[in-house]
Amino acid sequence: MVYPMKKRRYSEKFQIFVYKRIAGVFRKLLKWFYNLEVYGIENIPLEGPVIIAPNHRSSLDVLVIATTLPRPIKALGKIERFKYPIFGRFARYLGGIPVKRENIDLSAVKDGLEAIRKGEVLLIFPEGTRLRRDKGDAKIKRGIGYFAAKTKAPVIPTAIIGADNIWPPEKKLPRLSGKIKVIYSKPLIYDGEHNRSKEEEFTNKVMEIINQILREVRIENEKN
Repeated sequence: MVYPMKKRRYSEKFQIFVYKRIAGVFRKLLKWFYNLEVYGIENIPLEGPVIIAPNHRSSLDVLVIATTLPRPIKALGKIERFKYPIFGRFARYLGGIPVKRENIDLSAVKDGLEAIRKGEVLLIFPEGTRLRRDKGDAKIKRGIGYFAAKTKAPVIPTAIIGADNIWPPEKKLPRLSGKIKVIYSKPLIYDGEHNRSKEEEFTNKVMEIINQILREVRIENEKN
């Protein structure tokens, strides 16, 4: 059963407490079950606003990012996931921002901009939703470019590798074996005025970097 969602705000101190305790536990579990490897963590600023932009092919993606970053995150996610009593509350504890995907959700946009302007970390998936491996590439949303243009926050193109083999969107539960690798690329800065076509171009550039990393890793795996 899905219950009505009440909008609540949780203190920064509480969110940090959750990260230090719960995220640490999940980080150990991911390393134990999936031999989690993280590269490029030095590209993440330890303070100030930053946008994390990963590919999105698995139900594990948000958890993987949240547990590998040295800072708490705010994450844009579809509103349906926030309506369940336990998961929804836990998602808000971890800084989740619910998004209504049918139309432009001005409330979610406002909350995302507010997080960046407060110097926080915002997680946005350029693809907008989890993609099944048999569906190919999705039409890229311009959200990354929009937030980068409005705030001039650095954007970190991020590649998540292997999570889609462990928990793809079409499966209800994850496998208990596999390997996950996360690669944080060097930051990109949006240069120029707030312009729709330039925002789309910037977002496409972010995805090109991610796809290039994925191709390089795939070639390297084939050699081995």
